[in-house]
Amino acid sequence: MQSQSTGVWKDQALKECPRAVVALAGARDYYQLPLALHEGGLLQALVTDMYWPADRTWFSLGSLLRQELIAARRCPGLKGARVRVPPLALCASAMMKAARSTKLNRYKDKVLSSEARRIAVRERSPLFCYSYYASESFKQSESVKHRFLFQLHPHPESVRSLLLEEAERVPHAKSSLLMEHELLLPAKEFAELASEPHLANGWVVASSFTASTLAEHGVPRDQIHVVPYGVDHNVFATRVEAPGEDQPFTIIFVGSLVQRKGLSYLLDAVRLIRSRKIRVVLCGRGSIDRHLLKQYSDLNLEINTGLRRAELVRRIHEADVFVLPSLAEGFGHVILEVMSCGVPAITTPNTCAPDVMTDGVDGFIVPIRDPEAVAEKICWGIDNRAELAAMGGKAAEEARRFTWERFRVGARQAYREMLAGVR
Repeated sequence: MQSQSTGVWKDQALKECPRAVVALAGARDYYQLPLALHEGGLLQALVTDMYWPADRTWFSLGSLLRQELIAARRCPGLKGARVRVPPLALCASAMMKAARSTKLNRYKDKVLSSEARRIAVRERSPLFCYSYYASESFKQSESVKHRFLFQLHPHPESVRSLLLEEAERVPHAKSSLLMEHELLLPAKEFAELASEPHLANGWVVASSFTASTLAEHGVPRDQIHVVPYGVDHNVFATRVEAPGEDQPFTIIFVGSLVQRKGLSYLLDAVRLIRSRKIRVVLCGRGSIDRHLLKQYSDLNLEINTGLRRAELVRRIHEADVFVLPSLAEGFGHVILEVMSCGVPAITTPNTCAPDVMTDGVDGFIVPIRDPEAVAEKICWGIDNRAELAAMGGKAAEEARRFTWERFRVGARQAYREMLAGVR
């Protein structure tokens, strides 16, 4: 544990660092990276596509808008004076919301990236861009000395290979797999996305798995900073009690109902168990592969979509175990969320699992594409329900270590070390 004097020294060292320009669209990670820098006096500007600055005088207009919309696009601790919204990026976002078929993502990404570089060059600031928003600003490397990347997802080449293999292994999921971002992008745009890690000279990721994929493609592993996300323990509160022995054994899945999340491997595992006493609750977020789900019409599945957060948390509390046999996650935030709720997870190493849980103690880590291994852990849970519930209690204890404050401290420290590492 660092002493108070050491902490003061580090805070002073951080204040002497140059302020960074951050680029991202949406409310990625609840704006925790720009907030982390802002708290340390290290943020020059956040460049984004839509933001409601509650601390600005004109924001009284916000009372005319839905509160959910405002809350989704603002950060109470982040001063509006530090946020830049390029008009073209705002217009692109508005057009895409008004007409879902409008595809302006890459245009918007480039607008944000170009504006971030413009500010960085003018202010002589480092760039700290999220992936998807870095390629344009990093291209002219001579104009910005410090080019730091927050890699949201595993390396695009690694994900592309996994998805192409999966399309061959699971033909009935091929159509939805081919709609995944890494396979849908035109060749030029995919090449731009894949180039981002190699144009950077500093790297931050949320999971060791993402770090390993970057290292596979030539990024120095010892220079990649792994800073796991946090979770709001008030929102994802630990349940008071686990399901009773008289209740059906309940498995919950939360995420896009697609093969990238390993959906067929969960459903194959349930089919292997051959028990009608298992309740499978699928809570869909985003895409749904209905053709894939039709292949499992023999199973007793409860499918929910569009659940509000409070209702989702209630469903998680009712479950015995959470299963996410995902092929590739930049982190897999839902794993930490269900752990915080006191529910153990069965998931794969291609997620945040190795960073936030211990196999066999507060959850289970199984290989990807292995329904037999998933079935084995579920069967153990059915036969040892009290022990499984106790495992959930340990998961909640472990999850309490992962706060957003911890993430922000780690992000600031990584920023300082990356600055020191670039000569």
